[in-house]
Amino acid sequence: MFDFSFGELVVLAVIALLVVGPDKMPEMARTAGRWYGVLRRTLTGVRAEVEQQLLLDDLRREADKLRNLANEDLLAPTPAPQPSEEIPPPPSTSGESALPAVQSEGVAAPSPTAPIEERLH
Repeated sequence: MFDFSFGELVVLAVIALLVVGPDKMPEMARTAGRWYGVLRRTLTGVRAEVEQQLLLDDLRREADKLRNLANEDLLAPTPAPQPSEEIPPPPSTSGESALPAVQSEGVAAPSPTAPIEERLH
């Protein structure tokens, strides 16, 4: 965090020793160490919070992009069939089919809606 060389730290220690005196030096060093720890924890917490906010902003932008793409797809007009194209009629569901299903022995197969006992015989 602070780029002090060893020589600079020695000079600071000598100046602190002269200003404070040898009696108060250990107490001052402990206090300075506590404040340094508090400062580091605070800066680490702030850095983590900023990184988390940046990540959340990126995720929000991605979600907005995806939401816009989905809305464009939903709101895009679908092409209508051309009048020249003929749409086949749906298969008839009223009544039996034109050709009955035949088993290999030449007997008509039971209808799929028949009870299971009739289908097994």
